[in-house]
Amino acid sequence: MNKIFLIFLFLCLIYPAAGYCEDVLPVENADTKIVQTEVLPYNFESTYRVPVKLGIIEPISTKDNLTEGQVIKFKVLQDTYCKRRTILKKDQIVTAKIETIITSGMNGFPAEIILGDFEIPNIEKSKLMDSYTKKGQNRCFWVYPLKWSLTIIPFVGSLTNLIMGGHARIKTTDVVTVYYYPDWK
Repeated sequence: MNKIFLIFLFLCLIYPAAGYCEDVLPVENADTKIVQTEVLPYNFESTYRVPVKLGIIEPISTKDNLTEGQVIKFKVLQDTYCKRRTILKKDQIVTAKIETIITSGMNGFPAEIILGDFEIPNIEKSKLMDSYTKKGQNRCFWVYPLKWSLTIIPFVGSLTNLIMGGHARIKTTDVVTVYYYPDWK
């Protein structure tokens, strides 16, 4: 009885799909229509990229009073060349904005800073991949085993909820790399 029911169910499900496939298959001497596809704002055909290495001027941390949209200043760490032409000089100032700040959470989840909207002289924004993320120390890897091992003792395992993740810091020694794609249109 179950086999008959499964066969019937299978045939009911496959029948509409079989009818759909007949309409999709090409037929000889059929008029074909060329469909115009949507034009993308970027030309991703070229993978040639130029790394722009930046260093922050003043260190920042999620311990500080940071706000989303705050402008952060960077300096170019080395001369940047594109096709044998200098596009950025060393120690030139570049700005970026803080896009997102994620505070550290319970159970060891780390804080996070996401930077974006880099303003680099002589480079169009549409030709940049300009997002940089910095995370704090992730303490989840030792908090969860500790939590489960302490659940033997009532209510003690829930005390690990109070362990917070590490703060995100961008130091002056950190190298922030954004990529310039000169062949993108």
